[in-house]
Amino acid sequence: MMIFIHKLYTLLRNKVSKTSLKNLIKCGVGTQIHFSTKISYKKKVSIGDYVYIGPKCNFIGRGGLLIGDHVIIAPETTILTSLHRYREADMVPYDNVELLKPVVIEKCVWIGIRAIIMPGVTIGEGSIVGAGAVVTKSCPPGSILGGNPAHIIGSRDMEDYRKCIKKNMYYFMNKQIHNVEKVEVCQID
Repeated sequence: MMIFIHKLYTLLRNKVSKTSLKNLIKCGVGTQIHFSTKISYKKKVSIGDYVYIGPKCNFIGRGGLLIGDHVIIAPETTILTSLHRYREADMVPYDNVELLKPVVIEKCVWIGIRAIIMPGVTIGEGSIVGAGAVVTKSCPPGSILGGNPAHIIGSRDMEDYRKCIKKNMYYFMNKQIHNVEKVEVCQID
């Protein structure tokens, strides 16, 4: 009963639409999807536990979309899983063939505001995608991506990352369960 009440409270507190969650292959425990986010082809979309998907995101799941546990996706992110065929096409600018390419976002990935994830991409565990990045190629775990097209601009300290994982220090889960609040720090370099 307590789990049900917690889920209901979570849904109402974050203005999550129940229709956003309906018909997904999987929608994990503690997951929050903002009501303004659009997910098409929901029967091909699987979302893990304690995932946050911010406002005005647009996910086109036609080719298949797998989002791992503890992923944070900032507002206005677009994820595409299919594209028009233009190479060897029978028409121009493209023909009637739709190329389906699944997208995989592994666990503990953070995607910044207005990022675009293109079809066929796998974003490795613990990676960070910078704001406005256009990800056209897969990246290994712990990558920090930025730019258009996105490229690796750094890497996460995987030793620190593994320490957090070992201690169950997942931000969004702890925010919900233990009411962890953000701390603002003014950093001057």
